[in-house]
Amino acid sequence: MRSSKDPEAVRARGGLVRYAAFLVAAALVVPRAGWPASQRELGFEEMVGLAEDIVVGRVVSSEARWQGKLIVTVSTVDVTESLKGPPRRQIEITQLGGTAVHPVIGAPVTMTASDQVALPSGETVLLFVSTAKTGVRQLVGGAQGKFVVREEPTTGHRNVAVGPKQLKVMRAGDQHLVAAEAMSLDTMRERIRSSLQRQRNTPGGTPR
Repeated sequence: MRSSKDPEAVRARGGLVRYAAFLVAAALVVPRAGWPASQRELGFEEMVGLAEDIVVGRVVSSEARWQGKLIVTVSTVDVTESLKGPPRRQIEITQLGGTAVHPVIGAPVTMTASDQVALPSGETVLLFVSTAKTGVRQLVGGAQGKFVVREEPTTGHRNVAVGPKQLKVMRAGDQHLVAAEAMSLDTMRERIRSSLQRQRNTPGGTPR
């Protein structure tokens, strides 16, 4: 057995430390070749047009794994409804970034991507999905392609949280109040179907 002061053991440990430090540094800057760059803001019609699939479903798992020198997170969604694209039972969304155990050093390494979108297990979502240059399925416009579907406990109605861009103007006496309002899932369905119909009626429009 080699002593902890054995020169070869010291060199081996030093090499391992340097390699681990390299991985940590690599985690700070993720190469993006073949992956979508930072996303610009998309209009609703554009999102519908860019999406190959628009689905409602429940996230059943999210797993980070090594893919070459990168870490990707693959989220599996059980599809309950397809609003655009062929009917599917499941769809996988692959995103750059995550935390996974390195196969050589046996320690967890984290790689971050600014446009990574959380898809926690158990969450019900409406997703706009396209295919990246790498062949994997991705969200259209990053975070813009994910809507959380929540059920109202009192009514049972399902609403889509659309954030501050969806505003409702309410009249209170002589004042007009602006407040964020969730859109019902039925209303979102209708907006998507209307958008698809308009694109079909537009010359050169070919929504799938």
